[in-house]
Amino acid sequence: MIAHCVLLTIYRFYRYGPETKSWDLRFHIIKDVMHTFLADSLPHDLKNTDSQRINYREIADYISLNNLPVRPLTLRDGVNREFSIEINHSLCVDYPSLTYKDSGRRLQKLAQEDRRACDAQAPRTLSFQCVLGKHAMHCHTCKSQAMGSKILAPYPIRKDEQIILHFHGGAYCLGERSLNHLFIYANTSSATNMRVFSPNYALAPRHCFPQQLHDCYIAYRYLLNNGFAPRNIFLGGDSAGGTLALGLLLLLKDLKMEMPRAAMLVSPWVDVTCPGNSWLTNRNLDYLPAFSLDDPFHPTRMFYDAGRPLSQQMLEELKCPLVSPVYGDLSGLPPLLVQMGQNELLHDDICTLVAKIKKQNRGRPNAVTLEVYKDMPHVFVLFDFTDAAKRAFGSMANFVQTV
Repeated sequence: MIAHCVLLTIYRFYRYGPETKSWDLRFHIIKDVMHTFLADSLPHDLKNTDSQRINYREIADYISLNNLPVRPLTLRDGVNREFSIEINHSLCVDYPSLTYKDSGRRLQKLAQEDRRACDAQAPRTLSFQCVLGKHAMHCHTCKSQAMGSKILAPYPIRKDEQIILHFHGGAYCLGERSLNHLFIYANTSSATNMRVFSPNYALAPRHCFPQQLHDCYIAYRYLLNNGFAPRNIFLGGDSAGGTLALGLLLLLKDLKMEMPRAAMLVSPWVDVTCPGNSWLTNRNLDYLPAFSLDDPFHPTRMFYDAGRPLSQQMLEELKCPLVSPVYGDLSGLPPLLVQMGQNELLHDDICTLVAKIKKQNRGRPNAVTLEVYKDMPHVFVLFDFTDAAKRAFGSMANFVQTV
């Protein structure tokens, strides 16, 4: 499937020329391979009611075994280390009196399950990636006089060290331990001279909402417990990870907890009902396929409640701000940098989010900064060889210094 896609792309490129002037052959190949993988790896001709007879555990196993081909992270790019933590009693959280009704109850249920597991001396674990980009390595070595495992340990290297807590994308179904995302972490680290921590949160459809948000909240609490101050934590997130970053901010606001310094979001998936017109107008320009919500394998369906048929009630539930942040009260959040591609399917939904943030934060000119990158698709920083991606990482560095 992949080989055929590559050969067809090469033929079309030399026969008809680039689809967009700024795209070279390498860009076309990566874009088309990603589109083919995402569009054809699962059947998309099933009916809404078929969702009840699908074995989603088998689907989860299939997805985990059939990831996109990736290139390895080398010392020329940076270094990384994975470590695991136990959800012990110090990390058992509570969600008292959340205003998000059904979502609040679901979160509280997960918190209770963690507590029972600790009481039974069988706590679950959550793994992290710690990544240091090539250009940040010298900075940290010089200032901390620490090498090796100390640089990749989940503790502050020095007092008031600033870090990035990044949540990976992948439609909540992919991205765990992905080398593709390790390059995003490494490039972000190199640009900002910060270490990047990223939790390998539980994936759908084996684990549905709000397990992912619960894991991200625990990751934030873990860093606080280890000595990182909220003012020294920058949130990051791409696609679904951007949604998790916004969801975490809304959750912290509801819990009246101190928030991180700022957040940097790339192509956040802010409305999982996908209402924007760009889902139609950009469908031939992005590598993301556009599926109907009636499709049982639509990422929204697998993430939110795999196996449950779509209904009007579910559509209303999907507008909970913890699921689709665009419907929330976005006032009083820390400064946000939002980056997106001009050609992406989520274009209009992201514009709606930014407009709402500006409206709800009048008098705060730094509440949100939107950057739109010409000719670029969804999460274009994955194409880190492009000028657009390099400018985006440089803009992250400027944003960090500004706030």
